Amino acid sequence: MKKTTYLMILFFGFCSLTFAQYTSIPDIYFEQQLINDGIDSNTIIDGQILTSEANNYSGALDIANSGISDLTGIEAFFNITSINFNYNTGITSVDLTNSPLLTSITGVGCSGLTSINVTGLVNVTEMQFANASLLSLDVTTNTALETLNIRKNSVSSLDLSQNGVLTSVNVKQNGLTFLDMRNGNNTNVTLFNADTNPCLKCVFVDDNTGTYLSTWIKDNNSGYVNSETECDALPPLTPSQCPTLSLNEVEDVVFNIYPNPVNNTLYVSSKSSHAVVQIYNITGKVILTKTLTQGENVVSVSALSPGVYLARFISDNKVDTKKLIIK
Repeated sequence: MKKTTYLMILFFGFCSLTFAQYTSIPDIYFEQQLINDGIDSNTIIDGQILTSEANNYSGALDIANSGISDLTGIEAFFNITSINFNYNTGITSVDLTNSPLLTSITGVGCSGLTSINVTGLVNVTEMQFANASLLSLDVTTNTALETLNIRKNSVSSLDLSQNGVLTSVNVKQNGLTFLDMRNGNNTNVTLFNADTNPCLKCVFVDDNTGTYLSTWIKDNNSGYVNSETECDALPPLTPSQCPTLSLNEVEDVVFNIYPNPVNNTLYVSSKSSHAVVQIYNITGKVILTKTLTQGENVVSVSALSPGVYLARFISDNKVDTKKLIIK
């Protein structure tokens, strides 16, 4: 009998060890905050948390100003509805795609933060990343987004055409050269600030004659336009306006792309015999490069996923950029 009891204890002990799964939390400050909040039941720092405890935690996760530099383990918190990691200056990247219930994401003052993945988070209504170092931001799938604040970052291209309920947009003091606000909801925007983006020639809007624009704030170098054709018609920026431009970059380069939107085959018309077209995705990565000849060129885009891209044309140290939509 004693032997049987002993064997049963060993069996259940083995089962407990076998089925107890853990998620790695390598950052001691992140784990300490989870302990402080009563989420991690083990009060001793051991570099991990029971996966079940992370999975079962719901509601707000507030880990602001905690000295955290690594959010590895956040992927196990798929029931959280908001996260605040403000002023953790050591964090460089965050992936929140495994937390589909999120409605609010704030990472203000995270000076080391260069990238964040929020793809597919369709419930998020608020994003606050002011005073960070983001190089890019893709919010095209965040269709419930109402408030976006990325003031004082380094984002060069931002597509907000899929965010049809946006009411507050602060993109002041970035490195914007492309901004698309054509989302059908411009009349309901109560705050818009795109000032201090001197290289942003065009702000694409629903209606460039709309009275709502009188309350919007933009850089003096920017103009409100409805289409790429209207943008092309505006005078090019000069180096005195946009310090990052070289003298050669402001000379007109005559290119044309069609059809746009495109399905499989893109035609590129060039007046230069020595030119290159580069296609960038929304994160700023070059995904296609083709050398052009004078006249009409055929470029296959059938391998590219549907979405919004930028086509950048380079010829004799001159450049021009156009928005490209692939269906």
